[in-house]
Amino acid sequence: MKGFNRQKEHVLDVQNLVVSYHSGITAVRGISFFVNPGEIVGIAGESGSGKSTAMLAVMGLLDGKGKVLSGEIAVRGCRPVPGQNTAMIFQDSLNCLNPTLTVGRQIAETVRNRRKCSRKEAYARAEELLDLVGIRSPKMRMKQYPFELSGGMRQRTVIAAALACEPDLIIADEPTTALDAAVQAQILLLLKRLVKETGTSLLFVSHDLGAVAALCGRVYIMYQGEIVEGGITEEVFRNPSAAYTRQLLKDAGAKTVPSGPADPDQVLLRAEGLTKVFDTREGIEEISFAIRRGEIFGLVGESGSGKTTLARLLCGILTPDRGEIFLDGELLNPRGRRKEQLKKIQMVFQDPYGSLNPRLTAGQALEEALKAAGVRDRFSRREKAEEMLCLTGLSREDARRFPSEFSGGQRQRIGIARALILEPELLICDEALSSLDVSVQEQILGLLLDIWKNKGLSCLFISHDMHMVRRISTGIGVMYRGWMVEKGSTGKVCSDPWHPYTKQLLDAVPEADPVKARRIKAPVSAEGTEVFPDDQGKEQSGCPFVSRCGYALDCCRTGVPGIYRFGDREVRCFLYSEEYSGKRGSGYRMTSQI
Repeated sequence: MKGFNRQKEHVLDVQNLVVSYHSGITAVRGISFFVNPGEIVGIAGESGSGKSTAMLAVMGLLDGKGKVLSGEIAVRGCRPVPGQNTAMIFQDSLNCLNPTLTVGRQIAETVRNRRKCSRKEAYARAEELLDLVGIRSPKMRMKQYPFELSGGMRQRTVIAAALACEPDLIIADEPTTALDAAVQAQILLLLKRLVKETGTSLLFVSHDLGAVAALCGRVYIMYQGEIVEGGITEEVFRNPSAAYTRQLLKDAGAKTVPSGPADPDQVLLRAEGLTKVFDTREGIEEISFAIRRGEIFGLVGESGSGKTTLARLLCGILTPDRGEIFLDGELLNPRGRRKEQLKKIQMVFQDPYGSLNPRLTAGQALEEALKAAGVRDRFSRREKAEEMLCLTGLSREDARRFPSEFSGGQRQRIGIARALILEPELLICDEALSSLDVSVQEQILGLLLDIWKNKGLSCLFISHDMHMVRRISTGIGVMYRGWMVEKGSTGKVCSDPWHPYTKQLLDAVPEADPVKARRIKAPVSAEGTEVFPDDQGKEQSGCPFVSRCGYALDCCRTGVPGIYRFGDREVRCFLYSEEYSGKRGSGYRMTSQI
C-alpha cells in the first residue's frame, strides 16, 4: 500500500479498499471512508456485508485468511500500528482477555508497552483507567480474573485496555451486541463520554441501528462489500437514498404485534412458586405465572436475572428446589418426566452453532431427535426431517449439509426445525434472535409468527431486547435478580410501566431514530450493588432493587415486597401496597406510581 501522506487532517483515511479471502470471495469492494479528530462514526449493515473484514484490514489483523488487494489506509497520514495509534474493541470481551492473568496485570502490561514506564507506574495507570471507564472499587477489581467479572464489567475492562494504548483511533466492532439493554445503554454513554474527555476518535461498527443512532454523528451503510450510503446520521436515517438503507430502517422500526391467545381461558402451562437457588445465591425465587394456549409470553430482564434458569426448569433440564409445574393441568414430576411429557415442551437456544453437533448433518440432527422420541423407521425419520427443514425455509438438499456450511440465520432455522419436529405444545425460545443481525432477525421472527399462526403453538419468548419482546408477545413478565417484578399484557406494561426497573429497561432501549435514541437513559449500574451477607453470615434483607431505585422507601431496605395484583397486572413493589402507601377507597383504580 502507498499514499500515507494524504489527508493528514483525518484521523483515519481509507481509499478504495479491496479485500479478498483465499477462498476467492471478495469481501470488501473498493470502499472509501474517513474519520475526523474527536468524531464518532458508525458503519452499519447486516452480517456478511464486510464490516468486520474492513475493520480487520484497517488494523492489519486479517491473519493470513484474507489479503488486501488494493487501497490506501492511513492514520494521521501514517500506517496503522495496533497498540500504538489504533486499538480495537471486539464483540466477545471474554475471548479478548487472557483467562490466566488478572485484569490489572493485563492492562498494566499494555500501559508499559506504550509508555515504557515502571511496573508501579503502569499499575497505577491501570487503576486510573478502570476508574475512568466506570468500574467501582478498581483496586479490588485489579486483582480479579476475567471470569470473575460480569459481561458489562468485562466490556469496560476491554475499553480500558484500548485506552491504555493511547490511540488516535479506537475501532469498536459490535461491542454491545451480546449485552442486555441496561448494560448496552451504559456502554454507549460511556463511549460517548470517553471520546469527549480524551479526544480519541471512535469508529463504531454494528448491525444495531438503534445503537448507531444513539452514538454516531455520521454513518456509512455497507451491503455486500460496498458502501451504499453515507452521511450525517440524522439525514441518512430521516431520508435514506439507498433501497437497502430503507429496508434496514423499516425492519428496525417494525411494530408487528400478534393478537391475543387463541383460547384465553385455557391454560397450557402454569408455574407455581418455582424456586431454584444455586451456591452463589443466584437463581429464581417464588416465580408464578401461566401461559395460555396460543399465547406468546415474553420474558425480559438483564443478564443474570434468572430467565434461562426458569426456562431450564420448565424443560426439565433443572430440578426446582420448591414449586410445581403443571402442563395441561397435569403435575410434571420434577424428578423425571415421561417421554410424552418431554416432547410437549421444546427449546430453541441462543447459540445456533453451539447447540448443533458439528459432526452431524442438518438432517441427522433432526433424525436424532425423532430417534430419541422412539421413532424407529429410518425412512419415516428422514422424510419427516426433510419436511421440517422445508417448513422452516430451507430445502431437502440442506439435510445433507453440516452446520459449518450454513449462515447464522440458517443454523437458527435448523434449531427451530429440530425443536418443532416432535410437535410440541410449548416452544421456548431462549435469546433465539440475540446473536443475529436485524435483517436475519426479521426473517426468523417472521418464521416464528407464521409457525405460531399455522400450528397454534404457545411460546415462551425470552430476550433481553425489550423492542423485540414488545413486537412479538401478547403477555410479558419482567425479571430482576430472580424475581418476577412485573407482569401483564405487553401493550399495557410497555406503554405504562409500573415497576421502576421496567421503566429503566424501557428508557434504555435506543430506537432507530437519532433524535429519540440520544435521549436514552442508562440505568444505575448494577456493578457493586450486590447484596452481601451481614456480620453474622445471614444475607441482608430488603428489596434487591433498592440500591438502583429512585423511588425507594424506608421499608424497601428492610422488608421484602409481596406480589400485588390489580386486574391482569401484577407488580412486586411497596409503592402498590396499602400498608406502606396508604389506604385506598373501594372504587380506587390503580395506576402507575412512578
